[in-house]
Amino acid sequence: MAALLKVRKEDEGKGKSKLNPEEIQSKLFYLSDAAHKLHLDTKSYAQHKALGKLYEGLIGFRDEISEKMMGYMDGKRIGSIKVGALPEFSEKAAMDLAKEVRDFGMELKEYAEEKDFCDVENVAQSLSGLGASTVYLLTLT
Repeated sequence: MAALLKVRKEDEGKGKSKLNPEEIQSKLFYLSDAAHKLHLDTKSYAQHKALGKLYEGLIGFRDEISEKMMGYMDGKRIGSIKVGALPEFSEKAAMDLAKEVRDFGMELKEYAEEKDFCDVENVAQSLSGLGASTVYLLTLT
């Protein structure tokens, strides 16, 4: 019993996710738009293919995650979103975006875990994996 109480107290200290549905959907739209722009602007075939795979994957994740979240919220629609300015192409911008996808997937996983959105948690892990594989592919250019 003491061990169980200790674990619960440790869990209480963990920070609550700062995400909300509007921020999640905004980020998903930004990531897919940024990947598409970088995909179009590169002059490297290998980068073009890697960023194309990232862009296509993000389109699917944008839709799937948004729909599942609304399902877990009993059909409540996500409010307005804001998509920031897209990056100009550079190799650093491409790598930074891939790392941002990887890291956002992990952040989304934590949010989904806190909310008991179990399948969003699973999809978020795959989103992170897409970012990680893109990081690798971009090292081959």
